[in-house]
Amino acid sequence: MTSALLILLIVFLYSFQTLFCAKYSENYAGKSENSSAVFCVLEGLFMGVFTLCWIGFKFELSPISALLGILNACVLFWYNMSLIKANARGSYAFMNVVLLFGGILLPLLYSTILRGDSLKWYQLCAIGLMLLSFVVMNYREIKLKGAPLSYYVICLILFICNGLYGTLLTVQSDYNVSQKNEMLILTFVIMGGIAFLQLAAKERKDVLKAFRIGKKAVLPLLLCLISASVAANILILIIPMVNTAVLFTVQSGGVLLLSVLYSYLFFKEKATVPGIIGFIMALISITVLSL
Repeated sequence: MTSALLILLIVFLYSFQTLFCAKYSENYAGKSENSSAVFCVLEGLFMGVFTLCWIGFKFELSPISALLGILNACVLFWYNMSLIKANARGSYAFMNVVLLFGGILLPLLYSTILRGDSLKWYQLCAIGLMLLSFVVMNYREIKLKGAPLSYYVICLILFICNGLYGTLLTVQSDYNVSQKNEMLILTFVIMGGIAFLQLAAKERKDVLKAFRIGKKAVLPLLLCLISASVAANILILIIPMVNTAVLFTVQSGGVLLLSVLYSYLFFKEKATVPGIIGFIMALISITVLSL
């Protein structure tokens, strides 16, 4: 029961992150192409300080945990940058399906092949149903005609990065669960540092101007950072407690469902028949996996 409630809390927090991040991007006062890099820098700094406070200012990191943190920082940075590039080159819907598949399939492969976790037949069916729901919800918006080869390469990178992020957190938990928070701190601080160096190389003397985000963007940014920080720390707490294939499937599907609801409620998007069918499929999948 405790793990189920924590997973539910994670889903709500990550959905809030998605909602508030959209509001931040919408109200960002600087150059629109800098909003993601600025967010990465601030997220890295905020996540590092927040998690350090969370664990009571204790910091012990073995060489292996440090390596995993550095690898995950690079994965997270490439994920954020690839997300921007993919949006500019092709279908958002196809990209979204691909990265969601990666976020479920790679942790599934790790948990079943290397970790030795077992899944019952109905759990496998539920995971398959979740993957199918992603396709059903997005297929009408998938438009691949004219997309360059680079777009598919970037989508592949997103597939790998989205899956590797959760997988590396699980590897850290299996290797040394006591240093999971320190690894998280290193991941986000280095990711933020890389983003700052990239932003500085691009803007040079005007780099500090990029952080003038505007008064309207401050509150959604703060709420987004708080939601993401609490969610990430609860996520690494619960990874040793549950089957990670189930965890990441429920998390991805749950966040998507709530994001769809937010789009109807706050962004006035209209419901479609495929969207409703996909929504119901994902809801059934989550219900089965929660049993």
